[in-house]
Amino acid sequence: MDKTSRSRLDFASRGSLFTYALTAVILPISLITIASELDFSYAQAGALSLVGSITQFVILLLSIPLAAAVGKIRPLRWGLLFLGLGLGCFTFSTGFTVAFLTIMVVAVGQASIESLITPLVEDVHPGDDGRHQALLHSFWPLGIIIGTLILGEALSRGMPWRYGFWALAALCIATSFLFPHHKKVSLPPSRCDFSHAGEIFRQPTFWIFSLALFFAGGIEGGLTYWTASFIQVSYGTLPRAGAMGTAAFALGMALGRIGTSRLTGRWGIHAILTGTAVTALILGICLKMTGALYSLYPLLVLLGISCAPHWPGIQTLAVRRIGADATMTMAFMSCFGLLGFSAASFSMGLIGDAKGLEMSFWVIPIEAILLLFCLLVERVFSLSLRTSQEY
Repeated sequence: MDKTSRSRLDFASRGSLFTYALTAVILPISLITIASELDFSYAQAGALSLVGSITQFVILLLSIPLAAAVGKIRPLRWGLLFLGLGLGCFTFSTGFTVAFLTIMVVAVGQASIESLITPLVEDVHPGDDGRHQALLHSFWPLGIIIGTLILGEALSRGMPWRYGFWALAALCIATSFLFPHHKKVSLPPSRCDFSHAGEIFRQPTFWIFSLALFFAGGIEGGLTYWTASFIQVSYGTLPRAGAMGTAAFALGMALGRIGTSRLTGRWGIHAILTGTAVTALILGICLKMTGALYSLYPLLVLLGISCAPHWPGIQTLAVRRIGADATMTMAFMSCFGLLGFSAASFSMGLIGDAKGLEMSFWVIPIEAILLLFCLLVERVFSLSLRTSQEY
């Protein structure tokens, strides 16, 4: 692949993930306003995340044979167009049913990006030690920061929530044109045969890493989806203050992923993942002890730094350990990550209805404990496997 094509694909992939982040955060930031207008409960608000992730789960599985048949560029472009369509249709919601259905359309587009953007960068930079993936995934929190601050400020000034959805729908359509024509770029083919899937599923390492990504997704999902609403409800603030909380978490993630891209070669991915999981556990407990916004915001930044390496790092390490097709491995693992994201969001909504949103944030340290357990089990398993191979 020539340098120009590689640079354009890097630019398009980062722009797509940035736009995807905006679509992921626009609902949580607008949630209190939308729920008030459309009369949602916390559980129904969490259910929107759940149905989105179930839809994404199905599309993630379908993306494997689709990428093998037509490549990765066209499904990514189609996904951005679905995002624009779904966001535009969501503005016509008058109740939970229409919102429920249109979120499924949005989820189709999100899943296309989620399943193929990381394998695309793996194809563009084969043998990457995690640096390019960490840099790519830094555009996710960057999109969250910019989206939450702009949208939170606009809502606080009285802007109708539908205007934000329309603007983002237009951006999604525009971003789809960043990718070069698929015939001008040569990418390695992806495997989609069932025998290869069986090879992946038979490896215990795959299931350990997938569970780790499930819990990592739960931490990230719970904080991304509910932080803004928690601040608005618990502190009686405008959307601006809630958006600043989500932005603080996203700022930490951006800093953490940029830092990870620089430190991976020195410390190794597994050491970074384990250390940050321990830190996320401690900070998740401290989150329950914070009583003022001036101390909550810095804590959210630190939590973002702690969560930053988990999603891209777990996937990169899994591909190295398993040694199977990167597209198929990452797509299967992303299913677990998305389910963890939505399961945490939904369960926190249920707890919020029953006990209050503050109590629901105990989910975060519990997920961190389970993530740490998975990483330690994988480490012991890999060391024992290496020892047995030596003998």
